[in-house]
Amino acid sequence: MDILNDILVMLISGVSHEHIVSMGVIIILTTVLLFIDAAQRITTEVLRYNKDNHRNNTPITLLTTLAWYGWGKGGYVDATTGLKRRYLMSERLRSDLLTKLCVQYPAWMVLSVVFESLPDIPIPNTELFLDHIFSFLFMLIPFFSECWSIIENLREMVEDDLVDFGKVFHGVLEIIRAWRGNG
Repeated sequence: MDILNDILVMLISGVSHEHIVSMGVIIILTTVLLFIDAAQRITTEVLRYNKDNHRNNTPITLLTTLAWYGWGKGGYVDATTGLKRRYLMSERLRSDLLTKLCVQYPAWMVLSVVFESLPDIPIPNTELFLDHIFSFLFMLIPFFSECWSIIENLREMVEDDLVDFGKVFHGVLEIIRAWRGNG
């Protein structure tokens, strides 16, 4: 037990206050992006269910799909398995969120702390240190992972024609014009 305490004290004492603050900011931003990604994933599945089952995307159909229909099997048959496809699966969503929040992303943060606490390894002819660069990169991996996941979900929405973004854009412009009083 003393060895573990000594290792933890050595790691923590080698980490600067600025690095801890930066890590806190990255953790908060990544958590926000994680929940945006989850909401986007649910939205994508709701839109896909409505498209595959030939339902219009009205507020009522979106709500009923989210509340009831989307959690069951729809009319779409998966070509690889020959089975009807499940759309919204809370077990998969929960396990993915739990894995990211409790295993993957904390592991990257621990790696960041470990590299930050290493002795400084200067890069010749620069004022940079190799251990600080790796520490910073490890800290940013969860953030960029969530950004890429959000972009993936947006591409899926566009490529599968789940949302007409031109129509959404014009609707948002109309709301802004009406709010400003010149619509």
